[in-house]
Amino acid sequence: MQVFLPHSRIAVDIRPPGGWEEMLLREAAGLDRTVAVEVLQRLTTAPDVTALTVYEFEKLLLHLRQLVLGDRVVAEAVCGCGEPVDIDFRITDYLNHRVPREGRKVVPGKEPCWFVSPESEIEFRLPTTGDQMEVMAEADPVSALILRCVRPIERAGQIRRVMELLAPPMSGPLKGFCPHCRKTTRVLFDVPSFVLRELRAQAALIYEDVHLLASRYHWSEEWILGLPRMRRMEYAEMARAERY
Repeated sequence: MQVFLPHSRIAVDIRPPGGWEEMLLREAAGLDRTVAVEVLQRLTTAPDVTALTVYEFEKLLLHLRQLVLGDRVVAEAVCGCGEPVDIDFRITDYLNHRVPREGRKVVPGKEPCWFVSPESEIEFRLPTTGDQMEVMAEADPVSALILRCVRPIERAGQIRRVMELLAPPMSGPLKGFCPHCRKTTRVLFDVPSFVLRELRAQAALIYEDVHLLASRYHWSEEWILGLPRMRRMEYAEMARAERY
């Protein structure tokens, strides 16, 4: 699969996870942006994932999920009444509703990646994944991110709408309808953590596959993890069938 990144203006190839990436997902202590960056760095041709805008980073993650598990997403949430609520959507539709638009009231700044609003004289740049990672430990990550990306910081609120047009937020609240209390409920959809959780679940059998194939064919772990995923799964299924 090839994905065009609008801010970097490059086309990036994506491949599905192999055994090494599945092992990474299974053994990661936490499914945070650091792990997501490592996964995308391995599975895409992006030169530096941390240099991508947050929009591009999360777009790549959604396309990776689409490649591995399909276009449809069914996420389960809990309504305020305590009953489960399904939130159902298609990634294609989700992305089509979040296409960047050119800011008519901004021009390129003197520094690379920076923009200027001539009317307000506010300078800004779009946050990158690297920015997000570096402010995670701050007491107020949002303010620290704004400090990096908007000048002067006191007027950040005036340029927020323009920034959202250039890079529509991918993560944010989603609406779901509760069939029990018949009310609309909102849940936070965080793209990196959601995609990584689903990919980790998809990799649930990696240890068993390695054990079966090593026992049956006497292959090394390195060899097994280097197999294309579909081929490894076929061999593992044959080994399971022979076991019963």
